[in-house]
Amino acid sequence: MFSTLSANDRLAAVAAAVVIITGLISIATQWGPLVFLSLAAGVGVLFVVLQPQIAPAVKLPMTKGVLLLGLGAIATVVLLVVALIWIDYILTPPILVLDTIQFFIGVVAAIVMLFAGWRAYQAEKGTTPIAG
Repeated sequence: MFSTLSANDRLAAVAAAVVIITGLISIATQWGPLVFLSLAAGVGVLFVVLQPQIAPAVKLPMTKGVLLLGLGAIATVVLLVVALIWIDYILTPPILVLDTIQFFIGVVAAIVMLFAGWRAYQAEKGTTPIAG
């Protein structure tokens, strides 16, 4: 299943898996309920990327690129807001504790999801008809 994906879809899927895993760890270590949104966005990206293989009869409500871009943006913005909420904890020595490192791995993965969404959106730009 994974081998049939494009390079950009594989990038999005791996980043989404990392966001999901770090999201679960962040929820368990009490980074806050906002992390659930990034976790949901990661699950959404994984579904959108794998949808042709796991649910081919399902019709997505928007184009794949728009969905990947939007979900990547949600995950990125939410995790950056959580980072701002916890900035005192993050900057308290020792700064490089495992909890903070795993959280920032999730932030980087969310940014990668956003980038993969941007690339998918750019690839399909011009192929979708403009309403109006």
